Amino acid sequence: MPELEPQTPQGTNPQLRDYLRVLLERAWIVVLAIAVSLGATLFFSYRATPLYQASAKVVFQTNSLDRTLFGSQVFANTNEPRDVETGAALVKITEVAEAVKAELNSPRTLPALLETVNVTPSTTSNVITIDAVSANSQEAADVANSFATQFILFRKETDQAVVAAARELVKAQMDSLSGTDATSDYGVMLKEKYASLQILESMQTGGFHLVQGATPPEAPVSPNMVLNALLALFAGLVLGLAGAFLLNYFDNRIKDVKALERYYGLPVLASIPAIGGKWIPREKGGRSSAAVGFATSPPLLESFRALRSSLQFFDNDSQRTNTILITSALPREGKTMTAVNLAISLALSGKRVVLVEADLRRPMVPSYLGLENKTGLSTMLAGKTELTDALQLVKLKAFTPANDAPGQGEADDTSLQRDLYCLSSGPYPPNPAELLGSDRMRQLILQLNPIMDYVVIDSPPVLVVADALVLAPLVDAVIVTARINSTTRDEADGAADVLRRSGGRVIGVVAEGVKAKGSHYGAYYGAHGYSHKEAKA
Repeated sequence: MPELEPQTPQGTNPQLRDYLRVLLERAWIVVLAIAVSLGATLFFSYRATPLYQASAKVVFQTNSLDRTLFGSQVFANTNEPRDVETGAALVKITEVAEAVKAELNSPRTLPALLETVNVTPSTTSNVITIDAVSANSQEAADVANSFATQFILFRKETDQAVVAAARELVKAQMDSLSGTDATSDYGVMLKEKYASLQILESMQTGGFHLVQGATPPEAPVSPNMVLNALLALFAGLVLGLAGAFLLNYFDNRIKDVKALERYYGLPVLASIPAIGGKWIPREKGGRSSAAVGFATSPPLLESFRALRSSLQFFDNDSQRTNTILITSALPREGKTMTAVNLAISLALSGKRVVLVEADLRRPMVPSYLGLENKTGLSTMLAGKTELTDALQLVKLKAFTPANDAPGQGEADDTSLQRDLYCLSSGPYPPNPAELLGSDRMRQLILQLNPIMDYVVIDSPPVLVVADALVLAPLVDAVIVTARINSTTRDEADGAADVLRRSGGRVIGVVAEGVKAKGSHYGAYYGAHGYSHKEAKA
């Protein structure tokens, strides 16, 4: 007998197929993120004002006019890399910007004008690049050229002012000489220096020269549709993948049969395909769902034949599986549908089967099978009805395909009578748990065992009420149903824990709502090649 020990997969390392599964299941998130990112980027790029960029280049060149004129260095030593960096920093000073604004008669404010300009000193040469950006290509070129020329003029005037100050100092010394001193060698030397400084002042350039003027660009630099689209695709892909894996991390649902086995610590006895997807109107025969019976859903028959065959592996000399309790963690996980269809499948194999509706709170079996519910289990346990009066015969032909041939181990009508009886729930009792845990319930099971080959009991979910836990020790085997992509890991852990403590013999899990993959359902059993939508029972 398998032990009910859930084995959660958190301790195992994710494999490539796990990542691929997430990508396949959440592909819509990735596609949506890419579509939104790309669409928004293209929309705003299309609406954005085109911007043009023009560039002017100036170069720093040192001269040695002071050495030529005076035979020695008058000005301080130069450090070309530092002079280039200093010059780049001076391009955008207020004095230069005011001169540009006046030259161009620009309506922009000084801060706005300065924002259109970017200055970049070269790290490998003495060149400074002055870039100007504007919505008008001609304006961009004009601004770049004006900043270049006004910067050069500013540096020229600054250097000329230095030489002029020196010249005025020499002139002051000359004016202070007497007539005799003025004709002396010292006086003659001062006159020569004064003349040289006049020449040096007129030849000052500031050290910077325009080497490339800006021209109006033909194409805008912004927006760059191709680059923006590529960046949007990349951003959308990253956000989509992050969203997909984040959503998967917080998604607590069990996704596949193998995960179901790990969390319950039990074998999956059968994988039931997803059938239908909508409840169909009740017909005269009493069936209210396409997932109940096999008349309208032949693929179900193969799955329940597999479940029926799985029960044989749990029969041995010391243990039997004649009395089977069907339960689930929560409602709408297929327990009632499984109980009904398993009972029908067992009956089709020539067995005498009784289906007991032990869900006294929300009974669905009578509705599915089109049976009366005036008397049943509740009235029997209350001592008001006898078993022979409460049992109802189910018409199997209404729930099986008309042209269905008997399968392996399945009897033909001509060789063996196939009987299915149902003990409905009866009227709602005020104390269902007490009735199900009473000695009369135990005696009823003992009474049914000799006269029936199988007793299939439908019970309430174990995480809702304790009814199933009361019945678990009274039966030979307990089967739990769980719905793929619906049952959560926490629900599986909780159901496994309470069933373990109930003392019942839990033999396995039935996986409901398994979608077709290739030519089979799940990893073990299932219908062959059918594809249907999900139905909930």
